[in-house]
Amino acid sequence: MKILMISTLNLSKPNGGTAHFTSIAQGFRKYGHTVDAIIPDFGDDRAAHELASQSFDTITFSSNNFSRFLPLSKTSINSLAQLFQTLTFNMSSYDWVYVRSNILSCLIALALRFKGIKTIITEHNGWFSDELSMMGVPFIFKRLLNFVQVLDARLARQVRVVVPGIQEKLIDCGISKDKITIIGNGTNLDLFYPIDKETALTKIGLDPNYFYLGFIGDLELWQGVETAIEAMPIICQKYPNTRLLIIGEGRQLEPLKKKYSDRASLQFLGSVPYRESNLYINSFDIALLPKCGLSTIGFSPIKLYAYAAAGRAILASNIRGISELEAASFVVLHQPGNPQDLAQKAIKMMSDRDYLNKMGAAARHYAELHFSWELVAKKILDAMQEID
Repeated sequence: MKILMISTLNLSKPNGGTAHFTSIAQGFRKYGHTVDAIIPDFGDDRAAHELASQSFDTITFSSNNFSRFLPLSKTSINSLAQLFQTLTFNMSSYDWVYVRSNILSCLIALALRFKGIKTIITEHNGWFSDELSMMGVPFIFKRLLNFVQVLDARLARQVRVVVPGIQEKLIDCGISKDKITIIGNGTNLDLFYPIDKETALTKIGLDPNYFYLGFIGDLELWQGVETAIEAMPIICQKYPNTRLLIIGEGRQLEPLKKKYSDRASLQFLGSVPYRESNLYINSFDIALLPKCGLSTIGFSPIKLYAYAAAGRAILASNIRGISELEAASFVVLHQPGNPQDLAQKAIKMMSDRDYLNKMGAAARHYAELHFSWELVAKKILDAMQEID
């Protein structure tokens, strides 16, 4: 097959979202398919050439005019700049067009349908109105956000959702269950893998005499990092030589640093290069995923898959998309938003270091069987071919 992929992501900035998009493209190509892309121009010819050779057969860059006024990042406004390419691009040779959805991607889907393209698959990673409400977007826009997301799905021939909760929302809004396929996220098993903890600590420059709980990712409200912070005094009463590593940036970084500036048990390490994140994850004795909110939708957390691939024992919120993995014996669950429960579960895990090692080995084994991006790409291709 020949597949065109469209996204507003700045693919020159390695992170979970860009890794998701490019890894699926690489998976498609690994199975022998031709993959082209329309993405925003990020103004770096060398990086563009490298990206093209690694992930796509050819790349068409949409105008960067909008990014002169707005930061080129995960911004949906870039969909407006892609309308011209979509309307003028020769689509006749493509079997499928794969669109990573955002709040304006329905315009791309409309343009594709205007050109007579029906074999469109849209990827839904969340429920826009719920996520943006947590980011402070006024509730008055919720109905509009629901409308554009449902329109995006309605215009597609096939809809890929990463969790059952999004499927349920779309069905409630009138989208046929038959056109929705649940295919979760994955991780790069070559980038994330177990390494010796002492080696990781030495390279990072961390004291090996401490036991480390750790979180890595965007610091947003729904990540629940404050729950872990509030649990630390309880944990340190039992195990004083414990530190919480918080790695990443986001809207919550400065407020959290200011609020908890007197906590010696916390280490805010800021953002680290995506390619080095495995080193930091391997410094964790226990990897944390204390998510809160959005519990009706659930999560397909790329972070958890990276933790597992790195062979970490995981302590995570008991939320849809995570709780189903408890039976795999590498995840311990705590009540979302409950510092006391998180602390109690952490203390119990810390009391048996041998079991932590067994959890880590089980995590890597499970990741190898279930979490590769190649497997995700195969499931998407199967969904496409079933319709063909």
